[in-house]
Amino acid sequence: MRIIVRDLERKLNAICREAYPYEWDENHLSFQLMSELRKLFSNRKIHFNNWSKIVDWQSFKNKGKQETNYGDIALIVNVQFASGETLKGVVNIEAKRDFKSGNFESMDLAQLQRIYTNVPLSHLLLYTHKEQRQQLKFPDDTTWGSHLWISPINTAKQLLDQVNSETRKVLRTSFPFTMFLTSRIFWGLDLDFREEILNDIEAGLKRIIDPPFLGVVNVYYDRQRPIQVALPDIWEEI
Repeated sequence: MRIIVRDLERKLNAICREAYPYEWDENHLSFQLMSELRKLFSNRKIHFNNWSKIVDWQSFKNKGKQETNYGDIALIVNVQFASGETLKGVVNIEAKRDFKSGNFESMDLAQLQRIYTNVPLSHLLLYTHKEQRQQLKFPDDTTWGSHLWISPINTAKQLLDQVNSETRKVLRTSFPFTMFLTSRIFWGLDLDFREEILNDIEAGLKRIIDPPFLGVVNVYYDRQRPIQVALPDIWEEI
């Protein structure tokens, strides 16, 4: 597992390093991110002590014109347990990149409030052109370096309301995106379990969220099979 996390961190960091400065925008970064995640987790077996699980990731780009602005990336996540239980939910992510100043100058409190009101369990993904090193939280006192950090949007907006133009301070409430995936999302944590948001994506209704990018993530054991998700034709596979 440690090897997979390090490999994931290295490849995702390369996306940011290679994009800066000429292709440094959220749409390009998010496309590259979703493409790389599909490559890394295409029916990939993750080994633990004496057992393993499979992660299978599909990535899609929205072919239509987005009608709402409540996030850049959505993930439909299906986590199956050995005893038969299944967690199926959605992750909604708004992405922001930093500027030469180190601040996230397009980060807007009013926008974060709109997203929170509509999809309160959303997350804020921060792309940084320079590696940021931060101490991980108790009980892990090690320092982690990354170009991709994520924070619950309700926490980010609460802090943003107090930092004025120093938006880089929102990094203090974030943790590595690799940790977000491998220690939380792949275990069914931080998901939005509302049926209406899941149905909204699967039916292409665009009433709640209409993101440019979508991932379908299945986590299961060898003897199980991934849960099939039928998507409308607005989604083009990356």
